[in-house]
Amino acid sequence: MLSKPQNELVTQTDAGTPGGKLLRSYWQPVATDEEMPIGGHPLPLKVMGEELVLFRDDQNRLGLIGLHCAHRGTDLSYGRVENGGLRCLYHGWLFDINGQCLDQPAEPDDKKFCHKVRQVSYPVQQKGGAIWAYMGEGEAPLIPDYQFLTAPEECRMAFRVIQDCNWLQGLESSTDPAHVSYLHRLSPGMIGAQIGSDARMFGEDIYPRLGVEHTSYGARIYALRKFKDGKNYLRVNNYLYPNGTTPVSSEPPPVGGYQGRAYVPIDDNSHCRFEFVYRKEGIDKAHWIKSKGKEVNADKRHVRNAANRYLQDREELKREGGDFAGMGRYAPAQDAFAIETAGVIQDRTQEHLGSTDIVIIEVRKALLGAIKQMETTGEAPGLLRDPNNNKFPDFICTADYIPDGEDGPAYCKRVLGVAPGRGAHLAAAE
Repeated sequence: MLSKPQNELVTQTDAGTPGGKLLRSYWQPVATDEEMPIGGHPLPLKVMGEELVLFRDDQNRLGLIGLHCAHRGTDLSYGRVENGGLRCLYHGWLFDINGQCLDQPAEPDDKKFCHKVRQVSYPVQQKGGAIWAYMGEGEAPLIPDYQFLTAPEECRMAFRVIQDCNWLQGLESSTDPAHVSYLHRLSPGMIGAQIGSDARMFGEDIYPRLGVEHTSYGARIYALRKFKDGKNYLRVNNYLYPNGTTPVSSEPPPVGGYQGRAYVPIDDNSHCRFEFVYRKEGIDKAHWIKSKGKEVNADKRHVRNAANRYLQDREELKREGGDFAGMGRYAPAQDAFAIETAGVIQDRTQEHLGSTDIVIIEVRKALLGAIKQMETTGEAPGLLRDPNNNKFPDFICTADYIPDGEDGPAYCKRVLGVAPGRGAHLAAAE
């Protein structure tokens, strides 16, 4: 468990907080490409407590500036895109993508003071199907060239959904290998019935042996399960500084891909879950869009939510071969149930962690250590500034069968041909 001050340290992300300073030291996704197409409408956003508007000017350049006009506070997302910027409807003040006021038409020519007025603005760039913003101080680092962001476009796509709780609850669920044996499994009558399905991947051994290694980019997470036929099934996921994860696909080896995820605070009581879906052989994008369309509303919120009790079917819990949670088979909505019902900000002083929570403990240590490093050195861990060094030879995200006597670190060393991780240590739960 965390103390109250520690819990506040890692959950509070407004400007000026240590946690907020940490997250602002990295590029953060704020929207997907499909939300801001060429000629698209201005999009109001809230990121880490700051109200902003994302827009394209009449040259299709992207800008991210303060939502409320510096004149009298009117919402600029309703404004007109024209004359090199975004024009407020109230009195016509015009702001460019850098927040500079270009025009004050209601002011006499000899009284205009455009050069003195600026909106808050942040640099933005597109990568991996998303629009990213750098909201930190000083020179921006590089966005990491992870495979799920740089693979050919036909092999990846991006989605986002709003979740009504603190960002850390989303991150911790995504780094927790133990919960999939329960929350995402089928009912007991189905365990092992579909050989090769996720029922087998998670249900035949509900007590995974877990391990964590701290790496230059965050942490590598191991979950080893023993199948009834004697096979050792190893999943290798990752925690990425400061608010990202990479869970591998739930399929028999050899796996075809994985997801990159980012949990970006809207404020301390809500966040956006970004999914960067990667499949090495290509993605059936129409299938994914249709699937997401059934489960996520136009407002980017889950169809299954707290207001409708996640549409849980209590009779489904009783049915042989039914769904374990009675909430359908869409795993992100099941995750939303688990994290949102813990409260908008989970009180971690009241939890009781067990041996299978070793990953949660180590990820928290990494976060607290990152904040301490920032306070001590002024530099967050894992930042990349050299384009020639934007590579990750020690990164791996996969699932595989391994021989008896081999563990996660030994497997990664064998497959990667490099040491498991710079500054790595192993924390295992047996």
